[in-house]
Amino acid sequence: MKFFLFLFFAISLLFSKNYKGEAYFYDLKDKQIFAIIYEDAPFIPVFDKDINQTSPSFIALSDLNTSKEIPIFKISKVWKDQDDIYVINEAKELILDNKKIKAQKLGFTNLYLFEDQNNIKIKSCLDFLKNDEFKKIHQLSNKDFDFEQIIQKPIFLKDGKLSFQEQYYFYKDEMERPILELNNFVYDIKKNTFIHLNQLYDIKNHQFLDLLHQKLKKFCAECFEDIDKMDFNDNFLLTPYGIKICYLPFENHFLDENICIDFFNNEIEEFKK
Repeated sequence: MKFFLFLFFAISLLFSKNYKGEAYFYDLKDKQIFAIIYEDAPFIPVFDKDINQTSPSFIALSDLNTSKEIPIFKISKVWKDQDDIYVINEAKELILDNKKIKAQKLGFTNLYLFEDQNNIKIKSCLDFLKNDEFKKIHQLSNKDFDFEQIIQKPIFLKDGKLSFQEQYYFYKDEMERPILELNNFVYDIKKNTFIHLNQLYDIKNHQFLDLLHQKLKKFCAECFEDIDKMDFNDNFLLTPYGIKICYLPFENHFLDENICIDFFNNEIEEFKK
């Protein structure tokens, strides 16, 4: 009897499950669209424990000016956003402006859900990247956060180089405010390896560093203790217009939020390797 009581108690306190999904890529003339699709995964909370439930399936859209994430919902045998602008049919074709666009399948994704009385942990990751280093990236922590969420999403793909972002969000009830970290990566799909910024650009070049410092001062000059000592890092994305570099909350600055700086191709062409 005690065993069954314990079993009931354990099940009621703990929920942990994995769901497999798939990632698809659609290359349009003026934009790129990625789709992360889960067939049977439940809705998940977003930035909250109880409200703002949404689908774990989504599209990530990148054009020359924006990068945004749009939830998509399975209705019968198709996935669509709430405005019916983006529709993905059973064959995983994207239907947009009455045109069908064939998908390039990138591989599998994984959704991990863990819930007990005290906390909720969520991780949506890109399993198709075959690299041991990747598997170590930002595992769910052992800390007792009330809510912890990791969402990895593709941003931009060109010449076999995939830029993707990991959104890491966590809080405890006693924290003044929740923390959102944006971790960016560039991965060479053909070589199964991560790409570092110093492989692409001369990050020690004084003119390049001066450009970085100018942009940081324009963003928030008073946010840094010594802005002229700031260096480039590997928290970057390749974008349709150039590169984006981010600094995590409190990473050599005073803000409890991310600082992201855009560099355009015409600004940094001379610093390419």
